[in-house]
Amino acid sequence: MNNFLFLGGDMRSVYAAKRLSERYDCFIYGFSEPPPVPEMPVLREITKFKSLVLPLPACRDGLNINAPYFKTPLPLTVIPDAVYSGGTVFCGKSCPALQKICEANNLKLVDYFKREELAVMNSVPTSEGCLEIIMRESGSTIFGSSILLTGFGRISKVMAKHLIALGARVTVAARKYADLAWAEIAGCETVHFSRLDDRLEKFDIIINTVPAQIFDPKRLKKLKTDCLFVDLASKTGIADIELARREGVHVIHALSLPGKIAPVTAGNIIADTIANILAENGDDATIARVTGGDDNA
Repeated sequence: MNNFLFLGGDMRSVYAAKRLSERYDCFIYGFSEPPPVPEMPVLREITKFKSLVLPLPACRDGLNINAPYFKTPLPLTVIPDAVYSGGTVFCGKSCPALQKICEANNLKLVDYFKREELAVMNSVPTSEGCLEIIMRESGSTIFGSSILLTGFGRISKVMAKHLIALGARVTVAARKYADLAWAEIAGCETVHFSRLDDRLEKFDIIINTVPAQIFDPKRLKKLKTDCLFVDLASKTGIADIELARREGVHVIHALSLPGKIAPVTAGNIIADTIANILAENGDDATIARVTGGDDNA
């Protein structure tokens, strides 16, 4: 039977381990203080397992495993001590150093962050986290607000649904006409990026999901002086954040919202994605979906 060591990470890793422990033996390492999930066994030292699960992201500096709750650095070089040769290393967002270590030690590297189901399900806590930011920071209700969504990918599709349900007037700006068509079907007003400039001054809130600097100085100066700009993209959509702030725009770059606002659900999503990968490879790992069960009550 397969067994798993969850090495490093935040509370998402702990809840992912708890979820996957419904079918497998799971242990965690990389927490200087025991996490508040007492039924999860915490190792005092690293031993070898058939499978290793690294956090999301797996590494931030190219040297150490992402382990914010560990008192000392947890170098990537401990990985061969934690998984048998021929075993599998699951990770979120791989890096060249991690790939090199796995290749040198005959380890199969699987990046669960590249899975579509994880990206789709993560859009829900991302959207809910964004709603929490808006309600806390805007000073106004979402109901009646004029909101611009840039891009119409997974996150924007969920955001549009939530915002419309709360009574917002939602406009979607996109480059692809197919995306604009889907946004219109979803009940949004639409505008192509090439015609966005003349409409910017009407928006109370802007939610950016495009990882490109589409808001140049010219566009920033067209925004309302009290506009709330929530940037959900990995790379900010604002060319000059200081200029935006001088113009009175309230900018919040909100990254990694699933882990911050819903670690239980985010951990369950990671566990379910790993279970899906195992099932595709012939390992019966069916467990309850993230939408059901006591863990999500």
